[in-house]
Amino acid sequence: LQTSEKAIVEKERGQACSANELCDSEVYKIDIPANRYDLLCVEGLSRALKVFKNEMKTPNYVLKRPKGPLQQIVVTAQTAAVRPFVVGAVLRDVSFNADSYASFIDLQDKLHQNICRKRTLVAIGTHDLDTISGPFKYTADLPKDIRFIPLNQTKEFTACELMELYSTDSHLKSYLPIIRDKERYPVIYDANGIVCSMPPIINGEHSKITLQTKNIFIEATATDLQKAIVVLDTVVTMFSQYCAQPFTIEPVEVLYEKDARKEVYPMMVRTCEINTKIGFQLDAQTMADLLTRMSLKAVVATDNTLKITIPPTRHDILHECDIAEDVGVAYGFNKLILRLPESNTVAEAFPLNKLSELLRGEVAAAGWTEALNFALCSRDDISIRLRDDKALDKAVHISNPKTQEFQVARSSLLPGLMKTLSSNRDMPLPLKLFELQDVILKDSESEVGARNERRLAAVYYNKTAGFEIVHGFLDRVMRLLDVNPSKEGGYYIRACDNPTFFPGRCASIVAPGGTAVGVLAVTFPMLSDCLLIIAIALCTALAGEGLTYLLVYRSDQYKRLKAEMEKKTKKLEKKKQEVGEAVDKNAKKRLERDEERLKATNRDMSMFKMKSMFAIGLAFTALLSTFNSIFDGRVVARLPFVGDDMRDCSFIFLYILCTMTIRQNLQKALGFAPSRAMNRQQGSSWAPAQQQQFNYFR
Repeated sequence: LQTSEKAIVEKERGQACSANELCDSEVYKIDIPANRYDLLCVEGLSRALKVFKNEMKTPNYVLKRPKGPLQQIVVTAQTAAVRPFVVGAVLRDVSFNADSYASFIDLQDKLHQNICRKRTLVAIGTHDLDTISGPFKYTADLPKDIRFIPLNQTKEFTACELMELYSTDSHLKSYLPIIRDKERYPVIYDANGIVCSMPPIINGEHSKITLQTKNIFIEATATDLQKAIVVLDTVVTMFSQYCAQPFTIEPVEVLYEKDARKEVYPMMVRTCEINTKIGFQLDAQTMADLLTRMSLKAVVATDNTLKITIPPTRHDILHECDIAEDVGVAYGFNKLILRLPESNTVAEAFPLNKLSELLRGEVAAAGWTEALNFALCSRDDISIRLRDDKALDKAVHISNPKTQEFQVARSSLLPGLMKTLSSNRDMPLPLKLFELQDVILKDSESEVGARNERRLAAVYYNKTAGFEIVHGFLDRVMRLLDVNPSKEGGYYIRACDNPTFFPGRCASIVAPGGTAVGVLAVTFPMLSDCLLIIAIALCTALAGEGLTYLLVYRSDQYKRLKAEMEKKTKKLEKKKQEVGEAVDKNAKKRLERDEERLKATNRDMSMFKMKSMFAIGLAFTALLSTFNSIFDGRVVARLPFVGDDMRDCSFIFLYILCTMTIRQNLQKALGFAPSRAMNRQQGSSWAPAQQQQFNYFR
């Protein structure tokens, strides 16, 4: 886009500006493709234009080894927990001026904001090689042990002090969280122990680059090795033109690699495939000339084949389609003539999709309702709720999930259908749902490490299990697929065990050939666990009341204190009714004395009951530990709070709640609970607070 500073301001403000205020010279705004990192600086952009206009040949980038040993970076094991990868290179005899130096710094900033993802993936460090000496050591040290003079500072700081210093820096504070919570911080030392940089935060002042710098040591630390290679290639290829021998780069050796540079691989493409993709009819030599203009070295191998060498500046070339795109760009898509095809054709449906659509229609016609759920789910959905501890090992995990509901790709359709049932419990029964969609499974033989697999699942929800209903659904689907029920050449079911489903009510669906292709079962009822816990809580409450009866209720002292308590309570209630609203001070004093005596009696009775509380507490703790181990790893209740793992406390919560409720009602039924009058009088005493403290054992 051709414009000017004056025109831009006029467009933004909507008013004319005088020529004296703003420059009227031409300015070009250029949109750069997101994958062309070599065009992010003036050097790369001007070079690409010159090659495109045939004003210069595609540069031949050369890796030149020095006469002596290579510069080396030794990587220690401590870096694995923070930034495990590092690559490096050296530019010799560089001549910078003010403009090229500014462009050198600007390219690093642009790379940090783009491919480096604000230094989280890659951090670039550039150093004056004449001020430091190799071999270099890349390690991770404790923050208190890292001490150096950071860039543009005059005194030493520890890493902890630097975190405080840069917490208010508008440019660097956004990078601090990358390593702030790490136990160790990454750091690069030279052979003399001088700190070159503390990636991804700041470089050292000692190796600062200036306009007088001649030899530049470039290092890039990363959590993604491929991104680090792309970044390093971009920097060295763009600014190697300022070397005494242009486009010559000296490699740096890393301990775990022979060479930190990426090899240039030749790629073979067929001209007919390119013509088919872009709609042109070009010969091999024309394509070779066009690709040369796009900074790709292309040579005609045969009449129908091109041999293309991809330079390190073009990491965006991944496939033959990228080559075809460059041919189209160089030739000009505007030259493409639109014309109707010679024959009208209708695209044929993918066989699997066609079969899926036919099945959906037939199953829906049989009275089943289709559900459409998300392909992502939580880790608990496929592991805890399905009682499958190994499911997480087989699932494809999302590296940066935004919510807890979308953590992994589903490996089964059952969790989604169960969620649909849970959300529609207010609907009239029965509910018959099915889903015919893809699941995602790990596959080491796939290019992406995973594959999609089309599956069909159905659930029947009613007051009874309805095993025969789902069996009928299976028979209908198999009949539609022309598979007969038979052990020889057909399908059949056989008993199996699956932790997801109810024991004794689970069967495998065996296809022709003896391969199990599915499961027919009744889901494991969480209600049975709840009923079992309630029964355990009832036994615990009975045991607690039995201990209390043996230690407290049957003793003469407790009976005497209780009778005395009830007598004094009734007497006090009667006096309060007689006095009413009277203002007689003597009467009020007598009431206060009676209340004090009542509190003393209540205190004696509470202290007497205390010995049973300790015994019940020990018994309760023992029972809790025993039964909790039985229900370990099983979700038995929906908690009123969200924890890290629902298995941690769902049994404990339900067990304690049931025990408390049953015990309180059991005391009332057996006559051990205090009368209402006694409870009213206890409201102002200290005993209720104490009893509330031992509420689980009351």
